[in-house]
Amino acid sequence: MGRRQEIVIAKWLVVASLTLAPVAVAAVDDPQVSFEALDLFIEGEPYPVKIGIEAPAGGAGLPAWMLTAAAFTLDGEALGERAESKLTLLPGQKIEVTFDLAPALLESPAFERKKFRLGFDAVKEPRDVLYLEAAQRGINFMELPKAQLGEYDVILRTSAGDIWLEMWPTVAPNHVRNFLDLAYTGYYDDNQFHRAVPGFMIQGGSTSPGRAAPRRLDAEFSAKRHVPGILSMARLPSDTQDENGNIVSAVNSATCEFFVMHGVTPFLDGKYTAFGEVVTGTEAVETIATTDTKTTPPSREKSTPVVRQAIYKAMVIRAPKEKPKKEK
Repeated sequence: MGRRQEIVIAKWLVVASLTLAPVAVAAVDDPQVSFEALDLFIEGEPYPVKIGIEAPAGGAGLPAWMLTAAAFTLDGEALGERAESKLTLLPGQKIEVTFDLAPALLESPAFERKKFRLGFDAVKEPRDVLYLEAAQRGINFMELPKAQLGEYDVILRTSAGDIWLEMWPTVAPNHVRNFLDLAYTGYYDDNQFHRAVPGFMIQGGSTSPGRAAPRRLDAEFSAKRHVPGILSMARLPSDTQDENGNIVSAVNSATCEFFVMHGVTPFLDGKYTAFGEVVTGTEAVETIATTDTKTTPPSREKSTPVVRQAIYKAMVIRAPKEKPKKEK
């Protein structure tokens, strides 16, 4: 995902609070025009785009198709018919439109299930978008052989942008199975990063009323270091008792909560189970880790985000043979 940039337009209309990668503003017949889009096109999911236009002080005319899919190009081919009708913009008028571009992309004869270049008529530089295949239906990840677990990755669609997570089944196969199963069955949908500590980590995937974690996991500690971008599993800090009075081992208490490292933290090494890492989305991790936080009693830690850092959806994808170079 691209870093957020200040755009010469009033606030974007926010739909589901998705963070899309902004593209530089360009001038079209005097109005200032820009668009935002995601870097990942995931099979079967909406592909939201945002268009923003601001008229100059004297007003301006604008082709009506500029607010439709026809304003976009796929590998140089327009995604719709560009009619001759025009809109008249009043002085200083601002227009903000958000819509799903996926249907137009899929219907285009130029569309191929691979990396493609998405252009916008008013902006010179197109952006590269990667097509990702969703995991097929009917998979039972808890019974999937270890050798097949590495064929899948997870995309977290968050309010700060997409976070692409690669799994490590050779390091912690049972933690990978658990995470893939929870993502695949929708457990992490409409969840959040409830804890953010800059220079340390962001933590999410908590339970909620009526949604208990389906299982506990035995530790799978390894020599993997807890450095920025590492995906690891949260657990109890010390032994406790369950509802039946049985002792719950802190070492083997991981369930559903996970964390993504933002800093280097040696004291976690060998004591928490690392089972994956970020492929792309380090800027989303940075945004969440550095968000404003508050203290939520009884904890004394100032780590609760003031603004909800949402996990809208977790999506299991087929791991492509060629992945982007891992971000650092």
